[in-house]
Amino acid sequence: MKRGTITVFLSLSLTIILSLIGAVIESARYSALRMRTEMIMEMGLLSVFAEYNRELLKDYDLLFIDTTYGTGKADIAATKDHLRSYMQYNGRPAKGILSFGLDEIMALDVEKADLTLYSYASDQGGREFKRQAIHAVKDHFGLGIVEKLKKNAMDYKTSGIEDYDTDRKRQDVEKKLKGVDLKVEKCPVDEVFDERPGIVEKLVSGGVSVSEKRLDLRNTASHRDLRQGSGVMRAESNPDSLANDLLFDAYLKWKMSSFINDLSHGSCSYELEYILNGKNTDRANFRDTVFKLFLIREAADTMAVFKDEGKKSQCKALAAVISLLLLNPEIEEPLTDMLLFTWGFAESVVDMRTLLKGGKIPVIKEGKDFRLKVVAELPLFLSLPVSRDSSGTGLDYGDYCLMLLAAEDKTKKVMRAMDVIEMNMRTKEGNRGFRMDGCIDYLEADVSLKAKKGYSFTIRRDYSYEAIIE
Repeated sequence: MKRGTITVFLSLSLTIILSLIGAVIESARYSALRMRTEMIMEMGLLSVFAEYNRELLKDYDLLFIDTTYGTGKADIAATKDHLRSYMQYNGRPAKGILSFGLDEIMALDVEKADLTLYSYASDQGGREFKRQAIHAVKDHFGLGIVEKLKKNAMDYKTSGIEDYDTDRKRQDVEKKLKGVDLKVEKCPVDEVFDERPGIVEKLVSGGVSVSEKRLDLRNTASHRDLRQGSGVMRAESNPDSLANDLLFDAYLKWKMSSFINDLSHGSCSYELEYILNGKNTDRANFRDTVFKLFLIREAADTMAVFKDEGKKSQCKALAAVISLLLLNPEIEEPLTDMLLFTWGFAESVVDMRTLLKGGKIPVIKEGKDFRLKVVAELPLFLSLPVSRDSSGTGLDYGDYCLMLLAAEDKTKKVMRAMDVIEMNMRTKEGNRGFRMDGCIDYLEADVSLKAKKGYSFTIRRDYSYEAIIE
């Protein structure tokens, strides 16, 4: 038989070696648990952010977590519960599987999961929503759209249309002609201006089919108290800069229905017009939009007529004949001006009819762009055929609406846009309780996890859709 012996020195040495090996293994386990904590947190956040509202992305290119989760009631606590459940599952992925207890070595249990910060789409007047909308336009159209929008805005700003007071100038001329009996059968001035008081209603009702829908605004974003989150947490640029305002307006033109762009959203036919005017019927919003566009075109056309020497000559010749017949040469100049104002008005009506048919009109016209070529055509301005060519030069109805949007209050535009999105989303299955102040795109989570042998780990991370969008 062989006898085994061990020295005291070797025994002591093995004790130290085994202790060292055990310490190394436990240290590796601790480090692995810390790494797993970070991985579990990352997977939990990714899982939560994967639950974005599909309909919102499909229709509006927006990425938001809808905290209603189809229940009809928005609650940030539901998002916290989702995060906790995802992390708990990933902490014990082998639970319930035959593993002979080996899964317990690296198992982690969630002790606490809190959302310390979160941003709603409606925070700070809808800045989170606006930021995502701006990114959506850039992604879809490219950065080149910025220069195009700036050019259109600059052309309008430098045209002088905003400062041209057509009504005041015309009233000054009318005072000079007050009490003068022109005694001319079918005078273009009288015949054309008889139509002016009701011309907008005639444009709205004449030959076009107008939606009669009424909008239920009682529980929309701009008509209720909104939940408040942490605001914009990761914005790298000012969403209210000139360029970003133009991009947001372009988003509204792209995603919202209008009179000439029916997107069949259902609850509101003239969404762009609602954002401009905020009325509770399609007809009222359309009528007010037509009136505002008509004032732009009337000012632009009147300016162009007064600068056109050919048209001035025609009006001057007609005014000279009338003043000669009346033996009153002093009225020749004001009558010439009134004929020019009449021409500008009649041309603007033809322009509006063209825009409402989907055609395009330049901001500032040159002689070749005018539909009314001679002064004798003025009485016929309502019967002229309207061009529907959308391939020509100039701006269409939507582009002119962009001009109106640029002048609107920034916060009102954003809030009314959220109204429209809410109304449309609530018509979709599973979104009856949808609200923009229940949608989040940023959150910061503070989570504690516990392992066996008393190890406890606390981790704080934040995440947002900005990383995905960028």
